Amino acid sequence: MSVAATAAVVQDVSQSQSIEAAAAEVEWAVCACCGLREECTAAYAAGVRARYAGRWLCGLCGEAVGEELAAGVGEGGVPPPAAEVEAAIAKHAAFCRAVFCRSPAAAERLIAAVRRLLRSDSGRKEKTVVEVVHLEFQEA
Repeated sequence: MSVAATAAVVQDVSQSQSIEAAAAEVEWAVCACCGLREECTAAYAAGVRARYAGRWLCGLCGEAVGEELAAGVGEGGVPPPAAEVEAAIAKHAAFCRAVFCRSPAAAERLIAAVRRLLRSDSGRKEKTVVEVVHLEFQEA
């Protein structure tokens, strides 16, 4: 193998490694609705932002906004316009503010309600010890 060919191979390998390293870099993203901070790769965050008009949404809020958008979309399967996405995000963000009230007590009540709902659906009738979890929310 010639020196030029070896140099080309080394350059290709280093370029592919730098591309993989850039894809694996992590960043902190803050949900535009609930304020949850989540660590994710830059590529994942860019994909989420592309779906939600430039805003990053956590998985739960993304599902809720998706449900809101699906309720207003017909059979066409055409992606909704950015204005509809923004409206759905604003509606869900208002819901999050009303439920969480940016206070841990409201978040704990929501968690307890979800816990009761899940336990009632699971069919278990056993009494269990409930652990209180304190959450910290940041301004979105």
